Amino acid sequence: MSETRPGRWIGYSTGPGGKDHLEPGARAFVEQRERELAERRGRLLCEVQVRVYERDVPDDGNMWVSFPPGAVLGPDSDDAAIAAAVERARRALARWR
Repeated sequence: MSETRPGRWIGYSTGPGGKDHLEPGARAFVEQRERELAERRGRLLCEVQVRVYERDVPDDGNMWVSFPPGAVLGPDSDDAAIAAAVERARRALARWR
């Protein structure tokens, strides 16, 4: 991919030491952007995960949905709500290219 996308590939851990190397002004800027993004996103519904390997294997289910603590959806949620979240993830992945 020859096109550059500023901000798409750099992430800072929220854990210990994640932003410690940044100067105070830069750290404040990153943290403010994180707060703004979190506000725009709203609450986490679920996590849709896809693993990609060197070789495709037919019928190898390397996709799943997980429900971390605090997620809006859970294993007992309505199947249609979970399917809608997976569809949103599919569309987001298609746009990400």
